[in-house]
Amino acid sequence: MMRIIAFCFVFLTFSCGVSEDKQAEKSEIATLSDAIEKDPTNTVLLLERANYNKSRTNFESALYDFKQCLALDSLNADFQFAIAEIYFELSKGPQANSKYPGLAKYHLEKAIKINTKDFKSHALLGELLISYAKYKEAIEHLNSSLKIEYNQAKTHLLLGYTFKQLQQEEEAVNCFRNAININPEYKEAYVQLGQIFHLKKDTIAVVYYDNALRIDSTDELVLYNKAVFYQSLLDWNKALEAYVALHKAHPFHASGHYNLGFIHMELGLHDVATNNFSDAIYSNSEFFEAYYSRGSCFETLGNIAQATSDYKRAIIINPNYTYAIDALKELERKNKNYKK
Repeated sequence: MMRIIAFCFVFLTFSCGVSEDKQAEKSEIATLSDAIEKDPTNTVLLLERANYNKSRTNFESALYDFKQCLALDSLNADFQFAIAEIYFELSKGPQANSKYPGLAKYHLEKAIKINTKDFKSHALLGELLISYAKYKEAIEHLNSSLKIEYNQAKTHLLLGYTFKQLQQEEEAVNCFRNAININPEYKEAYVQLGQIFHLKKDTIAVVYYDNALRIDSTDELVLYNKAVFYQSLLDWNKALEAYVALHKAHPFHASGHYNLGFIHMELGLHDVATNNFSDAIYSNSEFFEAYYSRGSCFETLGNIAQATSDYKRAIIINPNYTYAIDALKELERKNKNYKK
């Protein structure tokens, strides 16, 4: 029952500083807007305001100015790309307009038609096509981008991810390594390589995970994956050490506590395992597998009342969880025979 889960900044501000920052921001945008009002066809000013808003994730405002620029020069590939990039960012929002990806694609194709050597547009179109699961088309554009400008770590990463989706692992590995050669601090490339070799049960996976942790020692997913990798090799000591490192950074990682319980069950330490499963439940009160596993430990230890309670709780959370249903039936059958 091992599960890999996917992934707070604390801001301390002083009222004085915030007020000054807001005044400076207002002054800057007001100055730009005043200048544009006096010279509305000045694309330099429009771009400056657009990029100002873009840097502050005011995408709608940035889009307005980029469109103004495009209206003034419809054959400018940079303007087409800028608009496509904004639509692409807007499409990531939870309530995004379903037309945004198509609009991004339209402007990227326009940009490439105007300038076939526009490597940024090829790269972004490739990334967009990945989201459509059009992997072969994505590979064409990503490769086109890299032929024009090779030193793009992210584009190599995207190409590697695309090959990975097509189960062409050798090509994927080469792409992720290319990304690292360009940017040795590219954590995501190390993570991708770690995951590929993890599935092969190749210990080089740990080398890649450790490189990712060198860049970010508290990365939750990497810490967890490293522990799961050792667990998959039945290397209990290293797995236990890795879970300790995980919980030092993320004390309430429920799946980590659950897997510790699994290891201690394998080692016959059911009393220790119950504590691990309790930690998992404390971290996630709806963790029905942890209730079931703790119940199994209690049953082994002879605590029938607590075992019964845990099985029932697992079933309440997930009425279709057959492991708990069958365990409870068997426990009740045994108790009925014992009482006779």
